[in-house]
Amino acid sequence: MKRFFRIGSKKLSAWQCLVAFLSSVGLLAILVGLALLLRMEHSTEPKLFAHPNALWIGAEDGGVFVEITRNEAPDYYVEIRHESGGMWIEGWIRYGARDSYPLSAAAVGGYDGVELYLYTGVVITPQKQGIAQR
Repeated sequence: MKRFFRIGSKKLSAWQCLVAFLSSVGLLAILVGLALLLRMEHSTEPKLFAHPNALWIGAEDGGVFVEITRNEAPDYYVEIRHESGGMWIEGWIRYGARDSYPLSAAAVGGYDGVELYLYTGVVITPQKQGIAQR
């Protein structure tokens, strides 16, 4: 015994109704997915074209650019810049020993306005010969 549903002037079987319903739900899911993709913001790290070696340290709500411009291990000259690229502070830090693995900007975890956070806090000084950090 076949059951038929009458919609307008057409007769549809239960199977055809199920297929039509699932197709509608699938189409709705695709449309919602596309709308969500269009609304998502693509977060990319800021770049400084004038300083291509500067590494962004921070998140979407703020941070700084850190660049190690001179490597005279165990002394390193570090430049810290605002998001706009303007200089915030620059100076020497001492990290490790002469034969230690060299410091890179990728080892920097953050900067709070006074200390540069690596594995420990490192103070930026105007001259070489700061306190060595390991």
